[in-house]
Amino acid sequence: MDHPPKVGREIQRLRFLNNLTLDQLARKSGVSKSILSQIERDRSNPTLATIWRITKALESSLDDVFFSKEGDTFFEKLSQNATPEVTSEDGKFRLRILGTLNMVASIQWYEFKAEPGAELDSKTHGTGSIESVTLCKGNLMIKINDKKQFISAGETIRYRTDASHLLKNKGEGIAHGFMVNLL
Repeated sequence: MDHPPKVGREIQRLRFLNNLTLDQLARKSGVSKSILSQIERDRSNPTLATIWRITKALESSLDDVFFSKEGDTFFEKLSQNATPEVTSEDGKFRLRILGTLNMVASIQWYEFKAEPGAELDSKTHGTGSIESVTLCKGNLMIKINDKKQFISAGETIRYRTDASHLLKNKGEGIAHGFMVNLL
């Protein structure tokens, strides 16, 4: 049976690294001293919101807490059901999030499947951002402003995403591929 990650040791390590007492971290994070003490001793299963408040107070990332820096070898294995997934508004364009939390501000990568007619309408990813799509199966149209490009299985397309953009499955079958966003 899988158990939630024990984050207490990493929170305590980061607190010591920042030369903070439990009282100081409690004031800075808004999490009570008694709860912090329970978390550090892995006697509590804190919510993601609580961990987020603590990591912000420690000026650290969530990955700093979830993934121990100790030891030589690191594996993180996620079952298919545990890999986060987002869907388009029409529910037909599904993206499995393959990247880690600590990289989301600079690089994001996804595996996607799009049913026929599916649309993924994206807002700007910011100035200087680039998206790369490699299509393994099917056909896609990418539309930015009034310009359109089409790709088929085996092709890769890269484009700036400092403007809103639309991906649409123009084929009759499922489109499957990988997307990387450089932010």
